[in-house]
Amino acid sequence: MNAEKFFNADEQERIRQAIIQAESKTSGEIVPMVVAASAPYTEVELLGLIGGLFLGMIAEFFWSDPWASVYVNLWPVVGALAGLLISRLPAVKRLFATKRQIAEAVHSRALAEFTRHGLHYTRAHTGILIFVSLLEHRVVVLADRGINEKVEPDTWQEIVGILTEGSKSDRACDAFCAAIERCGTILAKHFPRRADDIDELPNRLVTE
Repeated sequence: MNAEKFFNADEQERIRQAIIQAESKTSGEIVPMVVAASAPYTEVELLGLIGGLFLGMIAEFFWSDPWASVYVNLWPVVGALAGLLISRLPAVKRLFATKRQIAEAVHSRALAEFTRHGLHYTRAHTGILIFVSLLEHRVVVLADRGINEKVEPDTWQEIVGILTEGSKSDRACDAFCAAIERCGTILAKHFPRRADDIDELPNRLVTE
């Protein structure tokens, strides 16, 4: 899963133009971001390793040759490697990671990226992060305190819905553009663009 290749160059340009258009109406700063995964979920990989090792031991018990060289009876090693490789598949990680693990990982990563990309440093604290984590199929919208003082947090569930439905329908780029446009409309009501407004954050899709 490669976030950098999730959108092609033309789609990334469409998203960039959507940001510019949305921010032309508001002093808010909109940053869309796509990451491959919010966490490595090493617990799932460890489970796969142990499970594969156990199955390999069973296979060795039934099918190994007691007269063969010790280097030939490698069922446990093969099982452990197979289990590890299978557990690294995105679908398997989604299956075995708990909903709580996924929710905490995505929220924590979104908070970290919000800070790392300076959304909390805008002049009027009007930065908003639209965060999509591909492996988990999760969307998080985080707004700075200036926005939260005037906009109800539940408002952003509409943006989550737009992106979730668009991704399910293979219209991720259209969904991103629509979500950005909607964010701009919401922000414009409370934070219209000022005469001395400056662009404080880059107008681009962030991928990682």
